[in-house]
Amino acid sequence: MINKKYITLISIIIILTIILTITIFLKNKGYSLPNLKAINSNITEIKINRADKENISIKLTDNKWTVNDKYNADNSLIESMTNVLYNIQPVEIVSRGDAEALQKYKLSDDEILTVTVLDNSSKEIRNIKFGMKSTIGNTVYGQIANDKNIYLLGNTSSNPKDIFDKTESDFINKTISSIRHDNIQKITIEYNNNSYTLEKSKDDENSWIKTWNNNSISVNDAYSSVFAMANLKADGLIEDNNMAKNQSLYKISIQTSEGSTLSYSILNKMNDGKYEITSDNDSNRYYLSDSAFNNLEEAINKITA
Repeated sequence: MINKKYITLISIIIILTIILTITIFLKNKGYSLPNLKAINSNITEIKINRADKENISIKLTDNKWTVNDKYNADNSLIESMTNVLYNIQPVEIVSRGDAEALQKYKLSDDEILTVTVLDNSSKEIRNIKFGMKSTIGNTVYGQIANDKNIYLLGNTSSNPKDIFDKTESDFINKTISSIRHDNIQKITIEYNNNSYTLEKSKDDENSWIKTWNNNSISVNDAYSSVFAMANLKADGLIEDNNMAKNQSLYKISIQTSEGSTLSYSILNKMNDGKYEITSDNDSNRYYLSDSAFNNLEEAINKITA
């Protein structure tokens, strides 16, 4: 027999759902939700402007995204942003956009976050103003282009504002190395005037050979260490290019099955306790936190032991 409390709970949920539906209907009565036109041209620039923080420009040039014309952009974040721009839609009208409402929903000039999108002819194809995030699903209070109405904006898998409300450093690609495990032929570690090369066995596909002592290690036992060295991401960017560089502590070179080689160096600890990391393929200067360095050093030690 179904418990009476359960029946009562179900009834309350149904009633609340009906009330919410009626409330939204009455609120939107006499209004027409705009439908953002599909973006049919290529997005080539995304501008993020905030009153109290840095302004950011992310451009597509020669098939490469750059942040503020200086740094390579994180392609995964670019994909997240473009997905939002393609899919975002108004889901509810909240207000006509009077001064009190702008303040309430954090859409006043001192709090607003504006995202402007251009195509390859420099034509503006999106202009969205983000205010306060809503507690209803993945939605945010916002305005569209010159429309003064305030809407709940959504239709996205995560909150749209979270994707854009980031710093310059957040958008920068900090990937030092990203190589599939099955595409690695050998790894050479230079440390303390010694060289250690781990090379795939020609006779046993399940083994690596430590060439400096001719010992072998199974692919499974070496997997986590090899992965850590071949898939390394910096924790941040060193913006002071005038800061003197320390001596190299480790140099790691990874050769792929196609014969290409990727190299990076870990320098001795800086005064702030971080470790600079430099790559032959990138002129920018990055750093590893102390904990990230310790994890990498543990992987290195497991191989060189």
